[in-house]
Amino acid sequence: MKRAVAILLLLILLIPIYSQTNQNYLGIEAQIGKILEITNTPGCAIAVVKGESVIYTKGFGYSNYEDKVNVDTNTLFPIGSATKAFTAALVGQLREKGVLTFMDSPLKYIPSLRFYNEHLNNNLIIEDLLSMRTGLALHDNAWSGIPLNDRDSLLQRIEYLEPSTRLRAKWNYSNFSYFILGAITERLTGETWEANMENSLFKPLKMSSSNLGVKGLMKESNVALGYNVRNNIIEKVAYYDLAAMSPAGDINSNAQDMGNWLLTWLNKGKLEQQQILPEQYVLEAMSSHAVMPEGYLPEEEFEGMYSANYGYGWIISNYKGYYRVEHGGSIDGFRSTVVFFPNEKIGVVVLTNQTNYEPAMMIRNTIVDTLLNIKPTDWINLYLINKEADQPQSGITNIQAETISYHKLQEFVGGYLNPGYGKIKIFQEGNSLYTYFRRRKLKVVPSATEKDVFHAIHLVFPFRRAMPPLRFKKNKLGVISTLSIQFEMEINAIEFNRE
Repeated sequence: MKRAVAILLLLILLIPIYSQTNQNYLGIEAQIGKILEITNTPGCAIAVVKGESVIYTKGFGYSNYEDKVNVDTNTLFPIGSATKAFTAALVGQLREKGVLTFMDSPLKYIPSLRFYNEHLNNNLIIEDLLSMRTGLALHDNAWSGIPLNDRDSLLQRIEYLEPSTRLRAKWNYSNFSYFILGAITERLTGETWEANMENSLFKPLKMSSSNLGVKGLMKESNVALGYNVRNNIIEKVAYYDLAAMSPAGDINSNAQDMGNWLLTWLNKGKLEQQQILPEQYVLEAMSSHAVMPEGYLPEEEFEGMYSANYGYGWIISNYKGYYRVEHGGSIDGFRSTVVFFPNEKIGVVVLTNQTNYEPAMMIRNTIVDTLLNIKPTDWINLYLINKEADQPQSGITNIQAETISYHKLQEFVGGYLNPGYGKIKIFQEGNSLYTYFRRRKLKVVPSATEKDVFHAIHLVFPFRRAMPPLRFKKNKLGVISTLSIQFEMEINAIEFNRE
């Protein structure tokens, strides 16, 4: 009887706290609903943490837009590049064990690895990979264009990837840097990156629902489907398989699990008094190691939001006078954002199933303004103003193509190889040329204005371009011998030699 009375008294005491928390979020929930509506975002899941507790989690909208299946706090979303902080954390754990230092060369652990020049081979260190200051150009099409499942084969492509600047001269976003870090963890542990992630992070962090890759999504029922929005129409998109590049962005998680991840960072690497991440590593990872050069200058409209640096898998910036640590993630049909304020010990996770970045950012900032108890910005109004000002893209649809005879088209058919990017195969079906890129079949149509230049376009309306122009070059005998594509603006066009 006494126990029953005690429980009743406890519930009575908790009711005002629960009601107050709900009241605090009623306004935010209305704004989140409005953001989803105006951006045509099917759904999202949110976690808010403070101190040592997850104080709020909720799902909004639909995980499956067609069948109107609701998002809840256990719905899995791909988190994209928010994965990078996890991969970096594995490296931090290994340093704590004394098996590596951040001053080591990655070649020490992967002897077969080679970079574009000897200066990089002799001087690049693990810390350069963590802070993305290697000087490598993005080169994303070197892994996503013609994907590889074998990590050793993808490592072999790195030697042929031209840098866009000198080592440590400039910060450059690089998925390849985190791919290499993942490969280092495999060499040191004798286990796959996937196994390391499960055993060293997911299990101790009690992220029991989180898993990896498209295979992980396909095994579960409570998963979000991905969507694009074009001309205010919501379109379903297929899951994108990162294959060998998984260490840079292949985690699937939910609001509940990501709340535990944030709590660990707010509490110097501890979760429920257990030290999961080394405290010294946590402090270093959320400190500045490279200056991000563009897009973070003070503006009249956002005078309190400026300056950004990169730590280890985290972006550090000033948000209205507060020290902010965050990282986003983007993968076909999904966008995530993970943010925390270490001094105030608060954090927010927003997972959305829509490709555009605005919904996740607007929701995140709306919640943060409330948590910090600062003057809120009308993010919805700013979005509507910017949307009205945006001009539609030109040159994307209704591409005018030259008519070329069946026999002349055969001149372009064949395999074109670049050791850093793989093989692009041009093949003919009927009176048209085709190729495969990013696992999609594309139609290759000749330009109406430039000789031996083609455009690779999607097969469905509005027939958008799927890659930069394909420029074919002839040898002295007048035979096509090279395919040139300007994948990176900061370096020379990528040359594919005909086999």
